[in-house]
Amino acid sequence: MSVSINDAESQVLLGIQITNTIVLLNINQTSTTFLLPPQTLSNGKGIGMGKTVDWLDENTSLVLVNTYSLSYVWSASQIFTYNMNTNHNFTIVSIIPNTQQTLAPGIGPILISLVGTQSGVIILLDSQGNYYIILPTPLGDTSDTSTNLVSSNLPCMPGTFSSAFNIQPCSLCPENYSTFGLTGQVSCELCASNAFCPLGAAFGNVSASSLLTSTNQAAAYPLPPQSVQFENILMENMFTISFSSSNRCLLVSPLFWVLISMLLGILIALVMTILKYCATHPLGKKTRRGLKQFFKHFDLIGEGDLWIGGIASFAILILVIFAYVFSNGYFYRYPIEKISGNATFACDLTLSNAQFSTRLMSLMVSPKADELPIFELLNAQLFTLHVDFVNTFFSCTDVTLTQIKDINLPLPISSCNSSDGSLSLAAILPSHGVNLQFLLAGINTIGGIRLALEGSGTQQENDILQASYTLVDITFAQAFSASGLLLTQQPSFTFQLTKMINRTYPLTEDGQTQLSGIWMPYVSTDINDIFVNENDDQEENSCTGGLRVVSKQSNELCSVAFDKLMVRVKSVLRLNSFMDASLAGVRNET
Repeated sequence: MSVSINDAESQVLLGIQITNTIVLLNINQTSTTFLLPPQTLSNGKGIGMGKTVDWLDENTSLVLVNTYSLSYVWSASQIFTYNMNTNHNFTIVSIIPNTQQTLAPGIGPILISLVGTQSGVIILLDSQGNYYIILPTPLGDTSDTSTNLVSSNLPCMPGTFSSAFNIQPCSLCPENYSTFGLTGQVSCELCASNAFCPLGAAFGNVSASSLLTSTNQAAAYPLPPQSVQFENILMENMFTISFSSSNRCLLVSPLFWVLISMLLGILIALVMTILKYCATHPLGKKTRRGLKQFFKHFDLIGEGDLWIGGIASFAILILVIFAYVFSNGYFYRYPIEKISGNATFACDLTLSNAQFSTRLMSLMVSPKADELPIFELLNAQLFTLHVDFVNTFFSCTDVTLTQIKDINLPLPISSCNSSDGSLSLAAILPSHGVNLQFLLAGINTIGGIRLALEGSGTQQENDILQASYTLVDITFAQAFSASGLLLTQQPSFTFQLTKMINRTYPLTEDGQTQLSGIWMPYVSTDINDIFVNENDDQEENSCTGGLRVVSKQSNELCSVAFDKLMVRVKSVLRLNSFMDASLAGVRNET
């Protein structure tokens, strides 16, 4: 047990390491008795909390926590600093060692005692008899405990500040505040408007729109129409009138113009009747005979015998014209990748002459002969990994890249740029399945990160297989940031890569089948694991940061999508294993 008395506040602090507990007792100065109940704090199951306790000043206590298992196996030594000014509760101020204050190599990992003085000095003693002295620092500095036997003054790094004379690490600038790249600051300033300024922002003028944007080439195909028979689609568009808010749907409706022509026909028939029974002037009779002869010439129903059939023939002619315009326009709405503009011939501007189906194919199944070239192109595509560290003071000289295998292999960084408060670098991946580690020397903060994957595409044709192959360029990027948090020192990301192959059948029987392939990346990580608050950041004690990126192919499935023609000239029966029979086309189609 350890005991320390605070005369100024009439308090007694007890450390009971066998129960892994510290106890704060308040003394009634009048009766000189303890006030009950006492405040207690436990460190969970284990042994070692409160090995030594002391008071740094009247409101700050020091607790040496040696973490042991129940079988008394040591695992860690930490110095907790508590603020006791808030209702005599235990509020953690700092933990030594931490990100900014690591213990010097000359002192062993197992600490057995500490002493705090009224002037703010801490003296540590390890299990080997070595001692270390931590001195308080002036405003804008922190105690550097990484070298020698006595700490030295170290200016606060960008994104942090210190406004008191003590041994504590520099505090992170709160969200929307920054030191604008300056060191040794006693306070933080308000960031520029619309700037990306997370917790511990090193710069206050970094644009969020420049590097924190994501790009994803994955797109869902539109839903095909419910009717898959062309005759039904044609009838649906020919004999429906849409009374939507747009007048365009009314103007492109064949039925609307047929009704207009029928109304005109009724009006003409009424005029003909009036001329027949009411007109006595020879001009009226002559006009009626001329109209009758004119409409008989256009009679498609009675083959020139009925003038009323000529009026009805105009309505039929309107239907035929609209049917031709719709069929011609609909026929060339394929494939969807080459469609430009809207379907102005129909009410539905997104109408397309295609039906889509998607399936997953096991990688254990060998691709067919006409699919093999696109698989080979995908497997041979080179990737370039781009990493952007956003709002950080790290520079290109701080970064090294390593490929993790049986032994760690240095990997060259193809390009690096450090400007405007961000660090951007690129590296060519040696393979699709690779484990990389970016090591950043220092403890500077990082506000956000963006991972991007790029790869150049190519095209080739195979006349024997009557197919063309297109390897699509990869332009994938995913940004990560969290409000009020900063990137942890050792984040880990995994790229999941899946082959996406699209087969587009030819519009004509002698046309080429088009196969296009693209890698679909997905970054697997938990944002709650890679971003931390100020308390979590203080508990880390590494003097270097590291980023781990793993790239691997999906080891079970690849996705194959088929773009199926709904209207074409001939049906290609050899493709029926992948698709239904032709949905519409010429009459001799099977």
